[in-house]
Amino acid sequence: MELQSVTQGQLLKLFALHLFSTMVAFMLSIMLQSSGFNAPLGILAGGLLGLVPAYIAYRLALRRPDRFFIEYGSEIIGRWLHYPLLYFIGLANFLIAIINMWELQDVLVQFYLVSTPSWAIAGLCGLCVAYTVRFGVKSVFRAAEGIFFISLLSFVLIPFMVGNNFHWFSARGLVTHFSLRECWPSTYYTASVFGEMSFILLIFPYLANRRDTFRTLFKSMAIAVIVVLMHVVPLLLIFGPELTTKINYPELEMLRFMRSGSFLETLDPALIALWLISIFVKMGFIVFNICLILSLSCRQRDSKPFVFPVTLLIAVCSLVIVKSNVQFNNMLRGGILTLFMLAELVPIIYYAVDTMRRAFGASRQEAPE
Repeated sequence: MELQSVTQGQLLKLFALHLFSTMVAFMLSIMLQSSGFNAPLGILAGGLLGLVPAYIAYRLALRRPDRFFIEYGSEIIGRWLHYPLLYFIGLANFLIAIINMWELQDVLVQFYLVSTPSWAIAGLCGLCVAYTVRFGVKSVFRAAEGIFFISLLSFVLIPFMVGNNFHWFSARGLVTHFSLRECWPSTYYTASVFGEMSFILLIFPYLANRRDTFRTLFKSMAIAVIVVLMHVVPLLLIFGPELTTKINYPELEMLRFMRSGSFLETLDPALIALWLISIFVKMGFIVFNICLILSLSCRQRDSKPFVFPVTLLIAVCSLVIVKSNVQFNNMLRGGILTLFMLAELVPIIYYAVDTMRRAFGASRQEAPE
């Protein structure tokens, strides 16, 4: 397998897109439903909490920077435990991809492609993702690099375009409503998303300037938190927490407040197209992780043969597993986020065992004979 160098700039752009695109497009309603005016504080806390597994994964990867975790993990905890944990990480990535694929279908069917069969949307989206991944990890990161600035600009401009609709008297709730119990759900949701940065462990040998990786992850987190807060606060000031929770996609409803002229009336489809491309980039990274796990665990140096079967399975499962928004919201509250968190915390096990083994080995060498 020929390693392709991924720059820290490309890593920054991919993870920033990876983080804020999902949260802004799909998770704002459920977070505001649980936390209300405490959601901004929960998002900030969740972003910092999500850095913890990412930092542990980074420290573990630095110990063997030129080797794939998929291959050397068995040397740390043994094959009998390594492969179940490895496939658990792969399962978490697989479920994340299914959720994102279903969310794409739901948005397009509800707003833009009303009479289009879901299987056609899933097939076309899957095809785009599969072709991106098939050209290698460099293709995924270059796609993120190409779309990053224009996508970021679209996310940043929206709050300013709807600023004349703010109900500023509602801002009092942002500084007077503090409750740790209400803050925790949005913290947990955010941490489960930001914790996905720990999957950097899987592709660490592809990176250039590896010692700067955690600094890059921190910058990605900071950008994502700022962008998400720039959308959460306007939603609270325009709709309030109660009305926002009744809307499946409050961000799309907020876009309608920009329709004050002929130019702005045509702007929201263009913004949605940028958001979809951002989700494609995120899914490309996830699919690549799954294929890398399968190929290296099967001792195959090329992951390309796994791309189309994995993407096809994701598309089919997205059509079968989730049928409605109610079922989707119940699934998020029913423990699947905990599953994601557990997968993101797996590197801590390896780091702890590897640290103890190194300390024990050093003590044995220093002991007098």
